[in-house]
Amino acid sequence: MVILIRVILVAIIIYLLVRSFYRYFQPPGDDKKVQGPENNNSSRKKKISKEVGEYIDYEEIKEDD
Repeated sequence: MVILIRVILVAIIIYLLVRSFYRYFQPPGDDKKVQGPENNNSSRKKKISKEVGEYIDYEEIKEDD
């Protein structure tokens, strides 16, 4: 039973290593398959300057209690 667990763990480690090397050596044009949908929408987002903001003037209100 212990040998089976060791074989499974070694197989998982080998699989992860092979997959990472495969992704590392892929040509740059094949990145579309790997990237998630949030990376595709990043160019469509509106860019807002950091100088734009809101100014809120607060006034103190006295209560009659």
